Amino acid sequence: MTEALSHFINDAGWLAPLYYVGSFLLTALLPFIPTPLVGALGGKAFGFFAAVAYGIFGLGLGALVGLLLARKIGRPLLTLMVRREALHGWEELLGIRSVPVWGVLFFVLNLDFVVLLSGLTSLPLRQLWIAAMIARTPWLIGSAWLGSAVLVSDTVLWLALILLVPILYLFNRLRPRIRHWMLRFRPVAGTEADASPELEPTPGPSSRDP
Repeated sequence: MTEALSHFINDAGWLAPLYYVGSFLLTALLPFIPTPLVGALGGKAFGFFAAVAYGIFGLGLGALVGLLLARKIGRPLLTLMVRREALHGWEELLGIRSVPVWGVLFFVLNLDFVVLLSGLTSLPLRQLWIAAMIARTPWLIGSAWLGSAVLVSDTVLWLALILLVPILYLFNRLRPRIRHWMLRFRPVAGTEADASPELEPTPGPSSRDP
C-alpha cells in the first residue's frame, strides 16, 4: 500500500498536493472518511513539514466549505450524512452558544461532522472557523508525524490500522458521554442568553381593546 501510494504521488507530479488538499474537502462532506487518516497518508507521501503545510490549507478549506454549506442549506445537509435518530442526539449541542466550548468539542471529538453541525448555530462563522482551525491543527500535526515517522512500510501500516480498530471502538462508545457532558454548557432556559425573538411571548390584549 505504501509503495502504491508513493507511485501515485510520483505519477501525479505537481497535482499531488492538489489531490491531498482536495482529500480534506472530501472528509468535510463525507464523515465516514477520518481526517487523521488523510493527514497520516500525507505525512507518508510528502514528509512531515509539507504534509502539515498543505494539510492546514486543506483543513481550512474543508472547514470553510462545510460551515458555509451548513449555514446555507441547514438541517437537510446533515440528514444526508447521519441517521435521523442519531441526528436528534447531535442537535442537542445546538444549544451551546459559546465559541470556546465548540472549540473544545472540535478538539476532543475531532470530527468534521461537528464542524458542520456548529454551522447551524447563530454564532459567527468566522469565529467558528478560527476555533476549528486552532482545535484541529494539533491532530493534523500528530497524524502527519505518524505518517512520516511511523508508517515506513506496509507491515507497520497494517499493524497501525489493526491497533486503530479497538481505539475507534472505544472512542465511539465514549462519544455519547462526551456529548452529554458538553450539554452542561448550554444556557439555562429562561436566561437572557437563551431568549430569542421567536420565543418571546406575544403581548396580551390591551385594556383599551373592546
